[in-house]
Amino acid sequence: MIPKLTTVPATGPDSRLVQTPWQRFLAMLVRYRVRITIVVFFALIAEDILNGTKPHNLLHVSDLKAMLGLTVVLAGLALRTWAAGILHKTSELTMIGPYALVRHPLYVGSFMMMIGFCILIDDVENIWFVLGPFAFIFVVSVLKEERVLSNKFGERWQNYAGKVPRFLPYRLSKDAFAPWNGRQWLNNREYNAVAATLLGLIAVQAWTMHLSALGAG
Repeated sequence: MIPKLTTVPATGPDSRLVQTPWQRFLAMLVRYRVRITIVVFFALIAEDILNGTKPHNLLHVSDLKAMLGLTVVLAGLALRTWAAGILHKTSELTMIGPYALVRHPLYVGSFMMMIGFCILIDDVENIWFVLGPFAFIFVVSVLKEERVLSNKFGERWQNYAGKVPRFLPYRLSKDAFAPWNGRQWLNNREYNAVAATLLGLIAVQAWTMHLSALGAG
């Protein structure tokens, strides 16, 4: 069970808030989650390169693992794209589109993309990092965001959270069929995720082809 990121009022005239070392650690994970994830993920890839790991070739349609990994990556990106065209950050509680199916579609999409890249690279160690430390960071971040939303939207959030699951959808809602807004997608800068994903896929394919050329030589 993950401890809450709550603070305890300090005794004394300054009335500043005090956190335990564990709470400060969790807060640090949430604050730097993107940087930590990127650094660790690239470190894992560097380790794979040094160990001579050969990713799957994205052009081999007969390679089931390659097609599975590519499908999971693109499905995760599609979910993020869908959510980014619906979400109005901080201004309102978004409950339509993918948010009518799960409370955190952006996190789900990102997690799917990481799993997909792990399948393409084909190193079991990477998958364990995603299912372990990375998943832990995601869960801690989600719990903190939900506390913020609960404080901001109160009963409206509580009603929404009682109807919609965090990560795994179990029912289809008519609110999921909300119009997608390209301008909102741009405002949320989701093009950064699209560009990074495409560059990642290109890098994996270049990595594979380079190793194939070395083997042929």
